[in-house]
Amino acid sequence: LDQEPSGVLPIATGMMPDSSKNYVSNYLGHTISVMCGQYPKIACNPGQKIKDIDLLLNTNTNYNPVTGVISGPIGGFSVQTPVSPDGKFVIQGNTLTGTITIIDTATDTLVKMIACDPGCHGVNYGAKKGGGYYAYVSSKFSNRMLVVDPDPNGDGNPADAKVVGSILLTANNKTAKDGTISEYAGMGGLGVL
Repeated sequence: LDQEPSGVLPIATGMMPDSSKNYVSNYLGHTISVMCGQYPKIACNPGQKIKDIDLLLNTNTNYNPVTGVISGPIGGFSVQTPVSPDGKFVIQGNTLTGTITIIDTATDTLVKMIACDPGCHGVNYGAKKGGGYYAYVSSKFSNRMLVVDPDPNGDGNPADAKVVGSILLTANNKTAKDGTISEYAGMGGLGVL
């Protein structure tokens, strides 16, 4: 079994629906490693690193750590890296920067950044009426879940991606529970909500 290094502290992996590529979130390295999948569409060996997508520093020219100027999409401490069920996008919550970033899987480039709640963390998908998918984004320090449309006009380009709604996690107090919540109801959504 071959073991290929990805980046600093790999924490989560998302897989293309056809198993052609995998996306590994390197939590402390602020990168996403694109790894060759089991059924690659390009010349690579399964498990081999294809490239790293820089989310914050190194080769990324979207952030100047000296001046603090942000000129394009950035992310830091990315956690989950799920690929959309149609294989078009990787959407991740970035805890450090409080951003949602979108990678176009056709080019494996970071193409969009959207503001998120503090402690941005988990992403899951749900079908959208008329086709496509919504991304549901949870945060560690917020009592709401954001609903993101990665492709509002359906052209396959996430340049127009945006938050289209939110779900308040404390709105329904009728949920059965085995104890009394003393403080911060709905806080701390990390993954599947």
